[in-house]
Amino acid sequence: MTDSTVDALGTARRKFKHQSQGFGFTRVLLVDLITMTFSLTPALLAWWAFALYLRWSWEQAAFPLWALLAPGVLAGAFLAACWLVRLCIPRMRPGTYKMEMSRDYLAWFMTLCLGHSVRISGLQPFFFSFYATKYLYWRAMGARIAYGVNSSIFAVLADYPLLTIGKGCTMGANVLVIGHMFLGDKVMLGPVNIGDNVFLAAGAMVGPRTTIGSRSWIGMQNKLLKDSLPEDSRVENFEWEHFNPARRSEERPS
Repeated sequence: MTDSTVDALGTARRKFKHQSQGFGFTRVLLVDLITMTFSLTPALLAWWAFALYLRWSWEQAAFPLWALLAPGVLAGAFLAACWLVRLCIPRMRPGTYKMEMSRDYLAWFMTLCLGHSVRISGLQPFFFSFYATKYLYWRAMGARIAYGVNSSIFAVLADYPLLTIGKGCTMGANVLVIGHMFLGDKVMLGPVNIGDNVFLAAGAMVGPRTTIGSRSWIGMQNKLLKDSLPEDSRVENFEWEHFNPARRSEERPS
């Protein structure tokens, strides 16, 4: 790591420390309010609709048959709530923004909190176990992800409006695909574009401003940030490190 890089990271850490010490009670309370509003609203609405449906179906003559539709009502209500709440959030725009109550920072933070709702509601195992449900969830959250993407239930995606993933892709356990990265007292937002039939092995991380060409193979524990890989690329396990292609291990013999 060069001296200039070390100095830049040191400056970023000092700025973040200074900003975190300046968080007052009012600001922390506002952050909690935003977090609860956008992470709890879809979950509460979905379970409320589910309870009302069960109460209504209990009074029907064919209650067992109506009850079979209850999971669909729960999932549909949750998807509708996520979609409606997302429409109330300003559109996310790529760029680098200070961590303050600005339009672009709040758009990112609200979207991030909304993505937590599927876990808070307890519905993550259900939605991420089936192709149809996870596709509908991703679309409701604003992601451009093709139908039929193979993803482990333990794969983590965030910043959905910034994600584009082609058909036939596979994401292993603990894969992380996100459109943001913290830079001291700032957050950098950027699109992530993954082509068709790309394989992401367990533990791979794909960050903002990254493009992966179709039919590429990304091995375990690789970290990509602001990288552009052509089609049919192959990155071996642990080969791509520190978000910098210049830090790769020795080239494989041709």
